[in-house]
Amino acid sequence: LQGMRAALKRRGVLTHTVAGRGDHAVRYPTVLRRAPLDLSLYLNQHPSMLMRGSPDVVHAHGGPGGVLLLRRPRVPLVYTAHHTYAQAHPRGSAWRLPAPLEARSYRLATMVLPVSPSTAAAVRAMGIPSSRIEVVPPGVDVPEADDAAREAARVLFVGRLRRDKGVLDAIDVMRALVEERADVRGVVIGDGALADEVRARVGREPRIEIRGAADASEVKREYARASLLLVPSRYEGLGLVALEGQAAGTPVVGYDVDGLRHAVVDGGVLVPAGDAEALRAAAVALLQDDARRRELGERGRAFVRERHSWDRTAERLEQIYAALAHA
Repeated sequence: LQGMRAALKRRGVLTHTVAGRGDHAVRYPTVLRRAPLDLSLYLNQHPSMLMRGSPDVVHAHGGPGGVLLLRRPRVPLVYTAHHTYAQAHPRGSAWRLPAPLEARSYRLATMVLPVSPSTAAAVRAMGIPSSRIEVVPPGVDVPEADDAAREAARVLFVGRLRRDKGVLDAIDVMRALVEERADVRGVVIGDGALADEVRARVGREPRIEIRGAADASEVKREYARASLLLVPSRYEGLGLVALEGQAAGTPVVGYDVDGLRHAVVDGGVLVPAGDAEALRAAAVALLQDDARRRELGERGRAFVRERHSWDRTAERLEQIYAALAHA
């Protein structure tokens, strides 16, 4: 959201943020008020919070990890759908219980903005008409090329240490690579429920480094140093890590799943979901082919710059806001 706010500000759009606490909370420079942990519950009990400052449009970020509004504000409501509970959790999972509330929230919205075509399909499956759905992917900052920092055999994973992010498959691939080549180094950035299991699986292997959580500047430096980025997610709304890696010119090796296949078009290699051996083979092939890695890196950077810059996203958001505010 920080990138979105900054890009909108450059276009003269004044934004105010109401943010919660929790795993995905970020402290923003301008916050109307710091809400309790359950932001959705709080906003539904105190709807006047959203109307402070007389906004022209309310833009909520819904779905898992987001805010679900169960009453329509007095101004147009735009929802960004990062992914849905149905995408995130298998049928029968208790984590799907909020799905009816999610569907109700999207039905209340004036416009729903899924981040990818696969998320748009999931939103349409809730009964939301296509006329109120438009895919608006998030933007990514594209840094200046820093190929001088690039290492020849540095394999990177960035993400929460959870099963759905495929971190254990990433560790298995890294272990196989360091056993095959003495010059390979693995770096894992992130924290989460599987942190202890990840450390146990790495064991005493000194060439695989578990960093834990890192700030944005450190992550950017690691993208620039990496030879390739492993993204073995079981699902993605879009795949922000894959976009960030490509923006830095780092080719992606990941699973061919919803969302990720829209994020990795020209800048990487996707293999069948869950096939860790295919993931390893793709990584080995790229590490052995410097020219191919450079080609994929250049293509990925160009793709992100053309399709996923924050300026492009902010331009479309401003158009949507203006159309709704003056309707």
